[in-house]
Amino acid sequence: MKIEFLIGEKFLLKADYVKLIRKKALDKIIVKKDNIKFIDLQINDVLNKDLIIRISFKSFENEYTFNISDILIKTNEIILNGILNDPLQIYNQGYIDNFKLLTEKKEKIKWYELNDKQKYYYLRGCYLLFGLREIIDNKNSIITIDLSKVETDLDVYYEIGKAFFSSYGYFGTEFHSFRDCLINIDESIKKRDTIPILKIKGYKNFEKRFSDNILFADFYNQFKISGFEVEN
Repeated sequence: MKIEFLIGEKFLLKADYVKLIRKKALDKIIVKKDNIKFIDLQINDVLNKDLIIRISFKSFENEYTFNISDILIKTNEIILNGILNDPLQIYNQGYIDNFKLLTEKKEKIKWYELNDKQKYYYLRGCYLLFGLREIIDNKNSIITIDLSKVETDLDVYYEIGKAFFSSYGYFGTEFHSFRDCLINIDESIKKRDTIPILKIKGYKNFEKRFSDNILFADFYNQFKISGFEVEN
């Protein structure tokens, strides 16, 4: 992950991680000195000016405007106070934290060791990276979806994405986005000689934990509508 602060084309600061604290009156960006890779920040040159914050991770890149009202330089960190201009609320610290997690783990995460917030932003981060995909990577005639450890809805959507795609498998975070993902692959699936059979590993666990959840019936109904045969 790469985070850059600029005015015009001039780089003021480069870091591999920052922390944004959103407040009603004033926002705060905290940059630990250990995370700084480059700095040429002159306080008088940036006060009350709009900085561009550019965040990049693989195929994801976005820019935000931050108007600095004050800078506090401490021994181990730099604090920028000001206002983040993000009317669409695209910037979210959760994505930054998970991009950092993926960078540190070299993209090999242990899903069931993540908390619910990390799981959510991981899946949404996969969406930011690749969007809704039209073609699944798995070319096998039988695709196994492992639901033996699932406890939450996010676990189920993660396991579907993991079964369908070789990396960063996004297949929704709730049943509306799950259906959108299915619709998006519908055309490519029907072009195959045969539609893959979905083999459910860990059906008993899935039934035990989700039989009273709308996801349980929706899982089978929506795959059936899309032409998949599901075997428990």
